[in-house]
Amino acid sequence: MFLQQRSFDKRVTTNQSLKGDKPILNNGLFVSIKKSYYVSTFIQHWKLRDLICSLSNTAIIHPKQNAIYKFDTKTQRDTKFHSELSFTPTTLDTRGQYMVVGGQTGIIMLKNLATGYFRTYRLGEGMNKSVCVSEWNTKLRVVVCNSDQSVYVSTIPELEKIQTLKMAAAINYCIASPDGKKLLMASDHGGVYLYHINKYGLYQEQSSYKVSNEPCISCAWNQSSDMFAVTSQDGFVSVFNIHSGLRLAHLGSFETRKAKKAARCVQFSSGPIDLLAYTEHVSNIYIVDTRTFETRQIVRLSPENEDRAITGFTFSPDCRKLFVALQDHLIELEVDRSERTQFGAGSLI
Repeated sequence: MFLQQRSFDKRVTTNQSLKGDKPILNNGLFVSIKKSYYVSTFIQHWKLRDLICSLSNTAIIHPKQNAIYKFDTKTQRDTKFHSELSFTPTTLDTRGQYMVVGGQTGIIMLKNLATGYFRTYRLGEGMNKSVCVSEWNTKLRVVVCNSDQSVYVSTIPELEKIQTLKMAAAINYCIASPDGKKLLMASDHGGVYLYHINKYGLYQEQSSYKVSNEPCISCAWNQSSDMFAVTSQDGFVSVFNIHSGLRLAHLGSFETRKAKKAARCVQFSSGPIDLLAYTEHVSNIYIVDTRTFETRQIVRLSPENEDRAITGFTFSPDCRKLFVALQDHLIELEVDRSERTQFGAGSLI
């Protein structure tokens, strides 16, 4: 087994938490490696690494060439979930009974998972970098971020246009808040845009945050929709409180090589677990305690002398597991829920 678990007690990183300017110790023990499966996940674009979704606590969907596969951890079978794509996916998302997959030259596929009906259409002139399926006023909608510097919002399943946002730069990632009232978008210009939904169901800009001098790659909301995290090409993850506007933490990479340390994917846990996970370009995943932002754990998913590209990760719906996809493996990490639920949650600034 090539997997390694790292815990650096009393070793302080050079990156400081901006909450009280306290150092972040690599001494957390939040997850443990459970299993490794021979499951491959294809990367279509070197920068876009959010390519797996949890359908259930034991079912993961992922792209492989021009198809979407479903891996079942119980049976350990990887079967074709949708095999009729005319493109290689760059992004995908699911919600309820719908799946949306995006690719090059504006192509989009919408599928009803209950009936099997699917439809392929085009939005924009460039690559679809991110798709987000969300709910507003009991109705589903899809937000598509295209490299033509436009963000397209459409109804599901009718695919009727709701709104088109013209942005100052290409948007690499978008995500709706769990409360359904806000939209966060990570920009190629090194910032994030925070939009709210008005009473007519349209997005209006609320604020923007300058995060980095390099492109922001992905972003995530916490469960209460009052805190978000943003990854950037320079290897950092910034965490903000939307009420105060303060940056709560500035989390860096253990990797030092510029091309390898980019922070690619980020996600908060749900429920009382209070964890934040993020991945580097290769090999390492980080798990951070969001109650204090003072402790984290690094799990290396390849040998010290090898680089294994990370293609995405996701918490299971019950947050008992954390699945990390490599190009040739799927790693299952077990979250120590009993330890995390013994203590009260910290408060935000």
